[in-house]
Amino acid sequence: MSNLDQCPSSKGKTEIPAKAPEMGRLNGRAYWRSLDEYSGTPEFKEFVEREFPSNASVLSEPSRRSFVKIMGAGLALAGAATVPGCRRPDRKIIPYAKTPPEVIPGKPLYFTTAMPLPGGGCEGLLIETHTGRPTKVEGNPLHPGNQGKSSTAAQASVLGLYDPERLKFPVYNNPSRGKLDATWDDYIAWATPHFEALASNGGQGLAFIIDKQSSPTRQRLIGEVRSRFPRARFVFWSPAESRAPIDGSAIAFGSPQFVSYDFTGAQCVVSVGSDFMASGAGSVRNARTLASTRKVMKGGDPMSRLYAIEAKPTSVGSLADHRFRVAPSQLNNFTIALARAVMAQAGSGAAGLPDASVEGMSQHDIDEIAKDLVAHRNHSVVVPGDQLSAQAWAMCMAMNSVLGAMGSMVSTRAMNADLASDSAASMIELVDAMNAGSIDTLVTISCNPVYDAPASMGFADAFHKVATTVTFDTSMTETEHASTWSLNGTHYLEQWGDVEDLDGTYSVVQPMIAPLYDPARSDIEFLSGLAGSEGVHGIDLVKATRSGTDAAWNRLLHNGFASAPRPSAAPVRSAQVVQAAIGMGVAPAPGEGSMDVLFYTSNFNDGRCANNAWLQELPEFGPSVVWDNPLLVSPLTAKKLGLLPEHSWQDEYNPYTKQQMPQAQLVTITLDGHEMEAALWILPGMADNTVAVKLGYGRKIVGKVGFKVGHNTYEIKPASGTLASRGARISKAGGTYTIASTQNHWSLESRTSIVRALDKTWWDQYADLNVNATDEIYGRTSEELNIAEKLGELSHTPPNISIYKNPLNDSRRDPDPSNLHEDKVLNRQVPPRYAQGPQWGMSIDLNACMGCNACTVACQSENNIPVVGKNEVAKGREMQWIRMDRYFVGDDLNNPDEIFVQPVACVHCENAPCETVCPVNATVHGDEGTNDMAYNRCIGTRYCANNCPYKVRRFNFFDFAPVKFNGGLDPQYTSKEIAQEFEETVAKDRTFNQNFIPPRLRKKLDEITKMHFNPDVTVRSRGVMEKCTYCIQRIHQARQEVKIRGIWDDKDQVGPIPDGFFNTACQQACPSDAISFGDILDPESRVSKERDSGRSYLLLGYLDTRPRTTYMMRVRNPNPAIRVYDEHDPLSHGGGHGDDSHGGGDGHGEESHGEQHSSAYIDRTKKFIDQGYSMSLKVLTGINA
Repeated sequence: MSNLDQCPSSKGKTEIPAKAPEMGRLNGRAYWRSLDEYSGTPEFKEFVEREFPSNASVLSEPSRRSFVKIMGAGLALAGAATVPGCRRPDRKIIPYAKTPPEVIPGKPLYFTTAMPLPGGGCEGLLIETHTGRPTKVEGNPLHPGNQGKSSTAAQASVLGLYDPERLKFPVYNNPSRGKLDATWDDYIAWATPHFEALASNGGQGLAFIIDKQSSPTRQRLIGEVRSRFPRARFVFWSPAESRAPIDGSAIAFGSPQFVSYDFTGAQCVVSVGSDFMASGAGSVRNARTLASTRKVMKGGDPMSRLYAIEAKPTSVGSLADHRFRVAPSQLNNFTIALARAVMAQAGSGAAGLPDASVEGMSQHDIDEIAKDLVAHRNHSVVVPGDQLSAQAWAMCMAMNSVLGAMGSMVSTRAMNADLASDSAASMIELVDAMNAGSIDTLVTISCNPVYDAPASMGFADAFHKVATTVTFDTSMTETEHASTWSLNGTHYLEQWGDVEDLDGTYSVVQPMIAPLYDPARSDIEFLSGLAGSEGVHGIDLVKATRSGTDAAWNRLLHNGFASAPRPSAAPVRSAQVVQAAIGMGVAPAPGEGSMDVLFYTSNFNDGRCANNAWLQELPEFGPSVVWDNPLLVSPLTAKKLGLLPEHSWQDEYNPYTKQQMPQAQLVTITLDGHEMEAALWILPGMADNTVAVKLGYGRKIVGKVGFKVGHNTYEIKPASGTLASRGARISKAGGTYTIASTQNHWSLESRTSIVRALDKTWWDQYADLNVNATDEIYGRTSEELNIAEKLGELSHTPPNISIYKNPLNDSRRDPDPSNLHEDKVLNRQVPPRYAQGPQWGMSIDLNACMGCNACTVACQSENNIPVVGKNEVAKGREMQWIRMDRYFVGDDLNNPDEIFVQPVACVHCENAPCETVCPVNATVHGDEGTNDMAYNRCIGTRYCANNCPYKVRRFNFFDFAPVKFNGGLDPQYTSKEIAQEFEETVAKDRTFNQNFIPPRLRKKLDEITKMHFNPDVTVRSRGVMEKCTYCIQRIHQARQEVKIRGIWDDKDQVGPIPDGFFNTACQQACPSDAISFGDILDPESRVSKERDSGRSYLLLGYLDTRPRTTYMMRVRNPNPAIRVYDEHDPLSHGGGHGDDSHGGGDGHGEESHGEQHSSAYIDRTKKFIDQGYSMSLKVLTGINA
């Protein structure tokens, strides 16, 4: 019998082997998400075609067996035999005995406060509270720094408030009886005579380690403590501190200064190793003001030009018009070379500056950057990064002085001596004193040097030699665990305080809630006690610092801040800067045996937020890794070191089509005689012979979330206050390490034109040009296309006319307001429902989005989205509603031309594929254009996720939300023996999945953890699909508010919701203001104007899903003297569109238009035997499917 007549069920199917996929093209250049996509293996193609990772839907068999093994008959004894395996959690209702007068049921209250930042500065915040519970953090719209926006750290900080593993009470480590629970009264009874005795000798033998914050009240109280203990030592500790801005400002201005930026009106910006838009104090202001200079709506609109010279891909580099990979040591050389060129062209003195060459850059490029800066004098600025030397940092300020940026775009403010002190040098002196026995009592406040002091200092060993140690902190730390006294502090949302921003703006920190673990003290209350004023309340301490009338105080609390004087800048001492730079010398380029090292911090700073699960599960910009901190190197460096991934696609290892976790190689890194073992991850765009090392991981005394997550890289960090070092060696250690990276998750199956970009020259020419697209075969003309759509598939496909009549449109096209019909309820003629406002839509500007992930965390906080853990993420089960897709552009794996980021959530299709396949109508379309979810209908078929071309739906494979992360068994329902056997089995069997434990046996969320939930959003349970809802709860709240305020139209009906009356969570958080949301039928709304822009395009618009979320194409502003990206007319049909062109050519000038007398979009490829055609239209599966 031939195969043609054989039933595949009786004889195995014969498949055509998958061929290697080709990458998508962006104006002729490849764009790709990972090394696997770049290499284009058939197995990776199979993974993409599956649409979901092979592990996502598979429940591990060893886990099932292990569970049965340990539970056995114990289930019946535990009373769980009759408990269903999947059930909704119980809820109890407790009414108010007496309602507070300011509480209106269902309506939140908002209060201003500020979040102090490590090292100085703050964020002005507006906190949403429900019945006294802070639930959501927003930027204070009045605060000059935030103006309604906020950072990722601020958004996630509310989760830290409700951390059930915070310090709850004082603990005393009794020398003979061990750790004993105590009270604050016990501590005061011990501390009063102890510190009085120390005060009697001036504090001899007493030392303090205090974290750096720019709080006036804190500084005043530290002065009082100094007065009481004049002979005591003080160390102001910042583990991730760079001395470059402090010592560099001292060189440039004569004394240490805070430096802040305002890019409003900037025309040329050069970033030298700085990620100033996404990290550090002032980043929110920087992102907002720089993004405002890059938003073009019409042809000819001015746009700034951004250069990024950096060692590691950053958010700034992703937006840059020109990005150069330069090793940290070469950044100093670049600064000298740029200064020589700038000062020569500006006619300023630069005599004596060495002639520095820069590996990775040509002198021509440096000269052209200098020429651009000088040409835009008074509107150009150079921004130095923390990994520069102090001399190079100062040289950047000297260039800013020459360019006229000081006082306008660059402001300075004097830094006090404590904040300017050298953390590393002071700590080394203290360690020497501790080892010498000179320190009898050591007090640490809000810092963790046992963990984050570099290993070369030997602090941990010296700490144990001190007779009495007192640690004050909010969370569990290695330092408090080793201390004599461990004292519980308050979260910033529970305390009174104050803080100054970099520009001098004074902000009040006011509590949103009484301390959850009362009694507890704030840092200023603790310092007041040390100063001898025991029991003074925090509000009185702040008022003593900020004198004024009651009216002024009330206004201060209402606004959250007091305005600072107009920004100014100290004069730059150019001669001293040049002399310092001459003495710096020129650094040689790094090599394989002597690599440059870049230390950096990410989501949770120096490690203090390691127990914050939102930040742990947030993909890092660049590698897209979660729950880890692998060492990052470039592909070429990995190849030279022989550290490319060992596994080939022919081996048994295959994380994409088999149930296996992605693995990274383990390596040994050696620096200055110290070595450690860590995982290695390859990241395109890294400077060669450079390794990036992320700090803040590898905690051992912390909650269950952060326990032993990643590697403690402080073990190799130099003791000096620098974030860049030289002379590292990396060697293979043997073995592999599991890494969870989201870079390939939710890939859009070879679909093209996902991201689009155009040089400004062509944008200015075609911005207002709408083009009619005519299909050569069908002979039909579609609607006019703007330039952004012309770059995509819609310029080549037949007109997008739906095959069915949408009942909400009453037509197959856009709703026609003049097509009236009788409404039997209203008893009058009305237009189609989609023709009546509001009709909600969103626009995302790729010119402004920098991939900071603030929107992702804001969405997670607003919509009660759970975390799932490292293993579940590795399987493709992450739950975030907004994913941040990252694309590299270009054919060079090692040095991509560009880096694109694109946030993708549910796009709320008008013709939604998910709605047509749901068997229970759990996903339906609302009258206002939203794609709504009815969670209580969902039965978990996942047909909707399978039919969604955007891959934005998330499924609760387990009860992620209502049970404790890394929880285990609930002792209330299980015997000690069973629980012990469970823990032993988990320790042995790494594949064991704790989610298999039936809900009743699992540890539920602590009551305090539930307090962060938004009461307006349902907490989903197992078996339920979820996705972005356009913050439907905020839409309903806005509609109710419009009714309450009496906003009516001329027909005595409730009027439309005004544009900007409310924001979605992602829109409100976005620091660069890249997201707009509103009524698309309102011609005056911002979203409507952006959708009408020539930059607006539909993601996968050729599928006729009619998404309500649109994207605005990126417009580049390259320096033509350095390079241009689009050399030829983008509307010429010479193959320039890559996969979008008629012939699918890769480059410009290719004239192929497919076969003669056939449409280029009909796929005539017949698959084997009974498998049918691949699909009628190539664009539906990708040109190379």
